[in-house]
Amino acid sequence: MKKTAIFGILTLMVIGLVFTSGMVNAYRGDYSVQGPDYSEDRHELMENAFDKLDYTAWYELMTAEDRHPRIVDVVTEDNFEIFVQAHEAGRNGDYETATALRSELGLNNGNGPKDGTGFAKGVGQGKRIQHKMGK
Repeated sequence: MKKTAIFGILTLMVIGLVFTSGMVNAYRGDYSVQGPDYSEDRHELMENAFDKLDYTAWYELMTAEDRHPRIVDVVTEDNFEIFVQAHEAGRNGDYETATALRSELGLNNGNGPKDGTGFAKGVGQGKRIQHKMGK
């Protein structure tokens, strides 16, 4: 009985972990899913910033409450218009254009740059290459 209860609890924990991590990461690159900081008021302010091409207002919304998401390091005043174009394309269902514009900015839709600079920093990559080359 004890083993069954422990197994049941562990199973529920794993299912809960998989479900919640899926929810948290779902919005990255998926234009139909709202992000974790979504609210109607914030959304309206964000849309106003996009409509007016107001980088400063957008930046202030993104960095409110001492947040510093990676996107504010990538999207600058100089390339904000491209970001707005990507937003508009995604909102209009043109996901191909939105994805291309986001990639141009270096956002890569949550998939990372695929150049070895991600979480594992390319660890093990050299070994695979050497192996393929017969070394």
